[in-house]
Amino acid sequence: MSLRVMSAAPTEPDPRGAAARPLTICVFCGARPGRRAADTEAARHLGLLIGRRGHRLLYGGGGSGLMGEVAWSAQRHGAPVTGVIPTFLVEKERGIAAPPQQTVVTSTLGERKVTFLTQADAFVALPGGFGTLDEVLEVISLNQLKVLTKPIVLVNTDGFWDRFLGMAQELTDWGFTDPDLGSLCSVTGTTEDALRCVERHANHTAGLAAVDAERL
Repeated sequence: MSLRVMSAAPTEPDPRGAAARPLTICVFCGARPGRRAADTEAARHLGLLIGRRGHRLLYGGGGSGLMGEVAWSAQRHGAPVTGVIPTFLVEKERGIAAPPQQTVVTSTLGERKVTFLTQADAFVALPGGFGTLDEVLEVISLNQLKVLTKPIVLVNTDGFWDRFLGMAQELTDWGFTDPDLGSLCSVTGTTEDALRCVERHANHTAGLAAVDAERL
C-alpha cells in the first residue's frame, strides 16, 4: 500500500488568515500525553492552526492527553469545538477539564465513530494508542472500499508512524491490499503540511466527500 509522503514545503498555512472554505476537521490522537514533548507541541500547534484558519474541531471529547491539548488550543484560537464521547466514558472524564464545547454523547464507541465519519470533512491523526490506530484504520478501510471519500493525514512526529507505514507496505507486498491508497491517505512531517493537505483535498472533493451511512 503506497501512502503519499508530503515533504516540508517552503510555505505554510498563514495562521492569521482564514482558509478558503471552513472545514470540520476530525483529529485522532492519544488520550494520554505520551513521553515526547514534540507530540504535545504538535497537538497545540494543530489546534492553533485549526482555530486561526477558521475551521471547526471534531474530536473525542476529553480534556486529557494530546486530545486535551488539541481541543484547548483550538478553542483558545477561535475554533468551534465538538466533542463526541460514549456514555461509559462520561463519568471517567468528568474530573478532567475540557474546553467549552458542544458535547455529543453516544451509546457506544461504534456510534462515536459513525459520528466522526459522517460529520467530518477530513481527518488528521497525531500519535496515539490503540483507539487512535482503530480510528485511522477505519477511515483507511472505508476509503479503500469507496464508502468514504475524505482525506486522512498522518502527522509523522519523530517518525511515530514509520512502523505503521512499514506494516501497510507489508500488506501490499503480501497481496492483501491495493497499492493506490495514497490518493486519499497522506503522511506529513508537520502540522502545517497536514492542514495544507486536508484543505487542498477537502476542497477538491467538495460535494463528493459523502458517507454511505447505511453501510457503516
